[in-house]
This record gives sequence, C-alpha cells and structure tokens, in this order.
Amino acid sequence: MATASYLPEVAGGMVAAASFIDDTRALAAVALLRGAGVRLQDLSVIAADPARATRIAGADAWTPWKSRGRLLARLYPGAIPAEIRRRYAHALRDGQVVVVAAADGQPPDTLAALLAQAGGMTVERWWQTPGPLFAPPELAGPF
Repeated sequence: MATASYLPEVAGGMVAAASFIDDTRALAAVALLRGAGVRLQDLSVIAADPARATRIAGADAWTPWKSRGRLLARLYPGAIPAEIRRRYAHALRDGQVVVVAAADGQPPDTLAALLAQAGGMTVERWWQTPGPLFAPPELAGPF
C-alpha cells in the first residue's frame, strides 16, 4: 500500500524551508533531514537551474521538475508554487538553492531547526497549499 505525501491534494500542509548559498550546504541539509526521518516524497529541492536541483536531490529528495523533462521545466515556470517564488525569488535569482520539507511526523519548528543547523538562510515555516512541489500521491510509496 502506497503512502501519500503529507500535503494532500485538497488541503495542503505545513512546511519548513531554507535557502542555501552553495550545493554543499544544500546536500548537507538533504542528508540531515533524511537522517531525521523525512521521507523522500516530503522533501523538495529547488534551484533556478532544474539540472542543479536534480543533482542535489539525487535519490534522496524530489524536485518540482522530476516528472517533467528539462525542456518542459524551462517552459513551465509554474512548477514552482507562488508561495515559494514570493518567499525565495531573490535567493533563487542570486543562485541559491532552496530545500523544502513537509512536516510529516515532525513539527515544522524541528525541521526549521535542522535546516538552520545545516547552514540554511531565510529559514521559514508556513502552510503550503497543494501544488507540484512534492511527489504526487501516485508516486509516493515506501521509498
């Protein structure tokens, strides 16, 4: 039986996110969150360059473009939800990487503390409405 992402298609859910100035810190954040029990389908990596986000996410996280090709990612900027663009547009323009974790099993404050521990800047928590930020329920399973 597959388990769906924490963010239901209808309601949404709490997330924590942070921007990282380099790939090494973003990779450390992904490893730290995965080590703390955050599931692959509840973890997303975003960068201005979809290939860079995919490289950082590897097999441990999702990207909004994972189910689309690189060309479609460039043609379809709506893959990044408006709330992320509003909060992190400046960071993404400056070449930073944003790591977002859905609060599933751990409070968003705990996730925010882990993101800060990994060197995250602009650490924030909010209610995220449904969107293509995390793995779709049909792909969410025992990863």
